[in-house]
Amino acid sequence: MRWLPWARAGHSRLDTRRYLRGARLGWARRSALEFIVSGLESERLLGVTSLHRIDWVRRCAGLGYWIRSAYQRRGFALEAARATALYAFERLGLHRLELHIALANAASHGVAQGLGARREGIARDAELVDGRYLDHVQYALLSTDPEPGDWR
Repeated sequence: MRWLPWARAGHSRLDTRRYLRGARLGWARRSALEFIVSGLESERLLGVTSLHRIDWVRRCAGLGYWIRSAYQRRGFALEAARATALYAFERLGLHRLELHIALANAASHGVAQGLGARREGIARDAELVDGRYLDHVQYALLSTDPEPGDWR
C-alpha cells in the first residue's frame, strides 16, 4: 500500500469488480494487459503483473508487478516479471518496457535490476500516493538488450 495509489485497506468487493471490469476493458482495447500470478500447488492469488500504457506505434509499454505481502521476497515478482517481459517481446513484438519505481521501494528496484533493466533517471513527484508525492526511478528493458544471465 505504500507504493501504489489504488492499494488501500478496506478494499471491497465492489472495488474488485471495478478492477476486473477495467482489466477486461484493457484487454479488449489492447491498451493494458493484466496477468494473475498464482502458486503452482494452491492456485492462490499471489499477485499481478501488467503491461500498461501500451503504445503499439512506438512498440513500448509499462511493466508493473505487485505481490501480496505474505509472499514477497521469494522470487515470485522476478519470475512473473520475467515471464511478462518475454511475452511482451516474443509474442506481442514490443521493443521497450518501462518500469517506474518509487525511489524508496528497494524490493522493486531489485526486481528491475534482476531483469537487467537499465536505470535511466528520476522523475520528481511522479505519483501521488496516500496524500504524498513520490519520486520515481525510471528503468527500461529493450528487446535488443543483452540477456542478463539466463533471464530468457
